Amino acid sequence: MRQGRHWLIALLLVLAAPSLFAQIPPLAVYVEGSEGNFRRGFIQALSADAQPLDLVASVDDSDMLIGLGDEAFSRALTHGKPVLGVFVSRALAEKVERKGCHCAAIWAGVALDDQLAMLENMMPLARKVGVILGENSAWSEGALQDYSGRLSLFPMVVSPRNELGDVLREALPDLDVLLLPVDESLFGPTAAKLILLTSYRLRRPVFGPEQSYVQAGSVASLYASGGDLVSETLVHLESFRKRKRFRRSGFVHTPSVIVNEHVAGSFDMRYSNTDALRDALEMLP
Repeated sequence: MRQGRHWLIALLLVLAAPSLFAQIPPLAVYVEGSEGNFRRGFIQALSADAQPLDLVASVDDSDMLIGLGDEAFSRALTHGKPVLGVFVSRALAEKVERKGCHCAAIWAGVALDDQLAMLENMMPLARKVGVILGENSAWSEGALQDYSGRLSLFPMVVSPRNELGDVLREALPDLDVLLLPVDESLFGPTAAKLILLTSYRLRRPVFGPEQSYVQAGSVASLYASGGDLVSETLVHLESFRKRKRFRRSGFVHTPSVIVNEHVAGSFDMRYSNTDALRDALEMLP
C-alpha cells in the first residue's frame, strides 16, 4: 500500500511539472517621460540588461509603466495601470500611495543616514549639522527626529514666511556644517549661489544635495546616478514580474559619491578625493 502511495505521488509530480516550472513571461513596460537624452539612455540601459523585459512603444501594449520624474509619474498614474516612479519626490510618492495607487517609487535623492555617514567620514570632529528643509525635500523633520547617531541635527525649515536667506543668516553661525537634501523646487541656481556664498563667507562647509551642487562648490555628496537608478529599477521590475506586486518605495540602495577636491582641500577634510572617500564608505558595516 505504501509503495502504491509513493507511486501515485510521483505520477502527480510528473503531471504537474509543466505548470510548476513554466517560465514567467517577460514584463511589457512602457517608459513615460520627456523626450531627451535621459529617457533614451534609460531605455537603452534597460534594454541592455539580460532580464526578461519587453520595452513597448505604447501604453496600451504595456503591463506596467515607468514614470521618469514627478510630471511623468503623475501622467502615468492616469492610465489605470501599475506604475513605478523613478527619481520621484518622496512627498508626491507618499501622497498618491496614501490614496491607494497601484504604484511604488524610487525617491529622488539618497537616505539621510547615508549622507550623514559620508559627512562623518570627512568631518569626524563635526557635531552640529544644519539641514535645510522645504515642502518637497527628500527628508522630513520626522526623519531628523528619528536619527539616533552622535551628530546633533538642526532642521532649518524654509517656507514662504521663512525665506532661505533669513534662515541661513539666523542659524548658520552656530553650526559646524550644512547638509542639503534633494529638493528640485527649493535648490535652484539662485538658491545655490546664496547658500554657497553665505556658507563660505562664514567658513561653514556644505554637503549635498547632488552632483551639480558639488561641481558648483559644495564639498561632497552621495547621489543617485543614472546607473544607480537603472539598477534599482531592474530590481523593482524583476520583483513585480515574479510576484505581481511592488517592492516598498525608497531611495537607491547603492548611491554614487563625488567630491570637489579643491573645496575639500580648502577645508582640510579627512578625505579630499572621490576614490578615497568611496573606499572608506565601502568599508562601513
